[in-house]
Amino acid sequence: MQYTQANIGRIFAVRFDAEEDLITELKDLIKKENVRSGVIHLIGALTNTDAVIGPKKKEYPPNPEWWNFKDAKEIIGLGIFAWEDDEPKIHFHAGFGNKKETKLGCIRTKAEVYLTVEGIVQEFIDTNITRKLDERYNASLLNFE
Repeated sequence: MQYTQANIGRIFAVRFDAEEDLITELKDLIKKENVRSGVIHLIGALTNTDAVIGPKKKEYPPNPEWWNFKDAKEIIGLGIFAWEDDEPKIHFHAGFGNKKETKLGCIRTKAEVYLTVEGIVQEFIDTNITRKLDERYNASLLNFE
């Protein structure tokens, strides 16, 4: 385990509107406000979304199992973000569901808002948390150097 200490800085209450792309809008907020690292809490509904719902099999680096849904699903999610070079990288997991099915996954690309998504973005301060590519896993992991 590796860790560092941080304090909570600014807290942003956010609302994403229908047809907006969740990841794009989050990155835009992070860039506009120059938030270097933090945590994201979201609730709401999505449609037309791609998510990784696990590896196809247990191997390194993992080969992701992609899942797409085009109908409307309720979500509750939690993410951590930090910058890698000149771009914020978001690691965001969510539960997706409606009366037909429920899944848990990682949103990496497109996620279209259906109706609304609301949430909180909390900034970490007094720390230097970044992301760095770990080639063993082909993933950008938190870095505390």
